[in-house]
Amino acid sequence: MSRSARRRVGPALAHKPHTLTTKGLAADLLRDASRRLALAGLMYAIGFALSLALNLLFLRLGWARLEAYGTRTVLRAISLALGLGVFLYARRPGLSPVRVIAVGLVFEVIGGLLIVWPESLMLVDVPPPSAVGISWLAVWVTIFPMLLPARPRIAIAASLVTATMSPFSIWLLTRLGHTAPPVSTLAFTYLPNYVAALLAIVPAVVLHRMRRQIAEARALGSYELVERLGAGGMGEVWRASHRMLVRPAAIKLIAPGAIAGARSTEADELVKRFEREAQATASLSSPHTVELYDFGVTDDGTFYYVMELLQGIDLQRLVERFGPLPPERAIALLVQACESLDEAHTRGLVHRDIKPANVFTCVLGGRHDFAKVLDFGLVASEVAQEAIDVRLTQGDAIRGTPAFMAPEMASGAHVDGRTDLYALGCVAYWLVAGAHPFESRSVYELVSKHLYEMPEPPSQRATQPIPQEFDALVLRCLAKAPEDRPASARELAELLAAVPVAAQWTEPRAAQWWRENLA
Repeated sequence: MSRSARRRVGPALAHKPHTLTTKGLAADLLRDASRRLALAGLMYAIGFALSLALNLLFLRLGWARLEAYGTRTVLRAISLALGLGVFLYARRPGLSPVRVIAVGLVFEVIGGLLIVWPESLMLVDVPPPSAVGISWLAVWVTIFPMLLPARPRIAIAASLVTATMSPFSIWLLTRLGHTAPPVSTLAFTYLPNYVAALLAIVPAVVLHRMRRQIAEARALGSYELVERLGAGGMGEVWRASHRMLVRPAAIKLIAPGAIAGARSTEADELVKRFEREAQATASLSSPHTVELYDFGVTDDGTFYYVMELLQGIDLQRLVERFGPLPPERAIALLVQACESLDEAHTRGLVHRDIKPANVFTCVLGGRHDFAKVLDFGLVASEVAQEAIDVRLTQGDAIRGTPAFMAPEMASGAHVDGRTDLYALGCVAYWLVAGAHPFESRSVYELVSKHLYEMPEPPSQRATQPIPQEFDALVLRCLAKAPEDRPASARELAELLAAVPVAAQWTEPRAAQWWRENLA
């Protein structure tokens, strides 16, 4: 990618789904439709729960009208059940946005009918004008388009159909033998509902335009942002898709707002760190280093780079979710991480932020438990290494991650590849023991322990048998002096591979684990 091309991104081209209901809407807003529909169902259920409670209270006080009281109570109970049902349905995982919006539109219409049916019973049973008033349906058709991200034409049509539930309920009641109210009463009853439905055009159109603008703003050149996957110190990571190749990707962003509060020198440092991460990652070809596709800066100053989208889980969440790994699996993952670091160290690059969250295990090319090293955001060159301040660019935070920080990095001394091996020793400790070598509530106390204290062997913290050779190797990686650690990532990989284990972690074992746990 040319230097000029990297400075400016082409015009935003929003994705165009084929469904009429969702066309032109941002994908993440469509996924948010489930949450919005759940909110609508919950509000609906709460409203009718309060209505049931108040009517029971009014009945005991003698204030309630007894005409069709039982029928109206049953209808309110059905409405409460409907709202709860929609709430529970919308919270189900894996629902497609199109189905959620379709269910939401049906809910708007049926919910509207249940709102006006008790009111219509009052109209046919109570002589006018005492029963004439503004229906709660007017409120319903006004607020519902604000909750569900449907296209304006669909939202307006649904609002008009919902408003029609008022005359429809009267028509049904007359077919059941009730006497229709006077036309003047019906006119005063229907008019506010249709006015509210027409007024709903305004928020529907405004919200649709806002959503289109968001969709366009989230399109980066040939890529469209689809879903935010996470956020960290260097920015946000999004799932994205290529508009021509239909290739999934992950995009890391640093928005201008992330550096807006920084001093000019600090902002420059953030920019340099971002560019350094992209360039360092692009220069590496190990299959165990995340692959970089592209990087650049948008017109609004947002830095981004596009990398391969991995299907799997990082080692931090892996242990949190499934518990410590058997030693043979931990060794298999660590050896692969060593392969990535070995290439980086050979090129004179030090990662400086190795931690479980930055090592990802995935399924790639038919291989299971394929490790990828991520996030070279703190990478430094051994040849032209900048002075390492113990503070981050903003505030008093320490560079890197304190729980995995080598003593020389914490003290501001020279770092080299053995600094990453110390951090990888902390990762190994985490994988088999489910704990960090040092624990502390204070960041500075934690850093002090890395500087001056020796950790317990992982076998003393683990709930499973740990080979003595693995214990000794982890403690060797955690040596305070770099010269007491393995000399290189390649040497560490060889030492790990030589650790005797009860059974090797083979591809069939890995595949079975993935089928049973992350299929």
